[in-house]
Amino acid sequence: MNSFYFLACLFFTVISAAFYFATHPHFKNIYGKKEWNTWTRRVFYWQGTLAVGSLGTFAVLYFLRTAAVVSF
Repeated sequence: MNSFYFLACLFFTVISAAFYFATHPHFKNIYGKKEWNTWTRRVFYWQGTLAVGSLGTFAVLYFLRTAAVVSF
């Protein structure tokens, strides 16, 4: 079970970081400096980042399990 948690944390971190680096400059330019510094825009952005990271982690682990690459 420890390998499952390690893989889950690793995939979540990698997917979330990839999403952040791919989308952060784009959204920051769209909203502008003043609007980006408000709580509303940042909370929605980080909620989206967490959702993409969670769903991406679930999808990768599910695919690895069904392909019999790993067993938990």
